[in-house]
Amino acid sequence: MSVSGLLTLNVVVLLLAGCSPRVATSFWKIGTPADSTVKGYTIIYAEGKTRHCYPIEVWADGPKVDTYHELHHHGVAVESELMAYRIYFDKKQTIDPYCKRKPQLELAQSHWYPNDSLLAAGYGDDILRVSGTVGVGSVKYWDGKMRHIEDVGERQQWIVKKHRNKATIAVCDVDWTVPDGYQEDPERRKVVDMNVEYTMRAGHRDMRCDVKVSEPIEGLCTGVQTIPAKGGKDTITIILENGVLLASWGTDWPVNDSAKYAKETVGLGVFIPKEYAGEIVHDKQNNLCLLNTLPFREGLGVGCHFYLTCCGATKENHPVARTAEEWIAYLKKWAKGLK
Repeated sequence: MSVSGLLTLNVVVLLLAGCSPRVATSFWKIGTPADSTVKGYTIIYAEGKTRHCYPIEVWADGPKVDTYHELHHHGVAVESELMAYRIYFDKKQTIDPYCKRKPQLELAQSHWYPNDSLLAAGYGDDILRVSGTVGVGSVKYWDGKMRHIEDVGERQQWIVKKHRNKATIAVCDVDWTVPDGYQEDPERRKVVDMNVEYTMRAGHRDMRCDVKVSEPIEGLCTGVQTIPAKGGKDTITIILENGVLLASWGTDWPVNDSAKYAKETVGLGVFIPKEYAGEIVHDKQNNLCLLNTLPFREGLGVGCHFYLTCCGATKENHPVARTAEEWIAYLKKWAKGLK
């Protein structure tokens, strides 16, 4: 091939690479072999089971339906080349991270549960056992202790939008009876709708979280868990000029199978802009910040936003931090540019 032909080929390769998706979503409904005619149907082996799955964009159901177990990887997920996150589709609605060894999109192949051959090829994996905690950046409720979002009329998850460089996934609680509404005084009972959107950009390991509630309530919170969830200690709160930074660092088994998997050292971070940051509260497993919500300009409800991020110190080939001190330094630099 001539030099000019080689240059032309290289340009084409670069252009094609530049058009490849750098952010992707993953949302799979578990079905049966009868669903084999559904577009995108595939057979997935994970968690010791063979699953007949097909991709979906949105799903809604009542609280009596076991939505957690009717979805593959238990909820909607989003990934960049650096990190992936899933939202559990149940009362916890916890954010759970999946870390990449090397920059690449993986969920289309691993479906969150990489097999031995993918792991040998350098794929990443789940790195955090969130249990019943806040995980990293989940929206919870605080009334003296952390509560999940339980008493709802309907739960919804969907892929809001997906482009090559940015994607947004969402969870919505319809007719959520706020725990404070259980007071004997009926006038204090509040039933609201809450919509939470998570947006991820190409080349980023963090996500922006936008919360919108149909009417003002007190007690919403977010934060980071201790690692491990039971017995972890290295969490810290840093008050910055532009907001509040919550950080966590520790080492734990990522899943209950301690025979097959090694322990992972993980860093978690959440930044809440100053105007939305309320009181700092704690329990044995979580470092939390109450969220102040402000009216939307269009007058439809109230809302706030914050940011979350994660680092797999032992999973990543080139982690942004290898020690707690390096992680804190990274988070301070990260939060400085957020608002």
